[in-house]
Amino acid sequence: CYLFATPIKLACANENTTLKIVQVLLDIWLKDKENHSSRIVNWLIQRDTPDDVIELLRYLSFLFGNDDPPIDEIVTHFIDINWQNGVSIVINMHPAVIKTMEIPTNAMADFLSVVGKRCSLATMMVLIKNEPELLEGV
Repeated sequence: CYLFATPIKLACANENTTLKIVQVLLDIWLKDKENHSSRIVNWLIQRDTPDDVIELLRYLSFLFGNDDPPIDEIVTHFIDINWQNGVSIVINMHPAVIKTMEIPTNAMADFLSVVGKRCSLATMMVLIKNEPELLEGV
């Protein structure tokens, strides 16, 4: 969990870094559950961190640090920036967010397949048990 000279810390400190680079590095960095902390995510934000990266990190920090984070807003942002792992993290932490996502019936099978690969078995069980309408038309 130490961030002193890690690739993610260095990327966030570079004003020329791209959002895509940070997303790829976050995908790796967040595999360590110790990094699922608002305090640690906030430490990644530096003076030269690009605005789009700051926005991503702030949403991630809200997700990890608040009892009642703005889930719909967070998942929408992660979808807008095409960060699949971020969407998966939100779904794992707050499976009920699926209800607010407007997923077309013809895309539901693909969506559930992706969720099944990226999220925990417990999350899939919660989704299927509590949201049976997700399976309609699949």
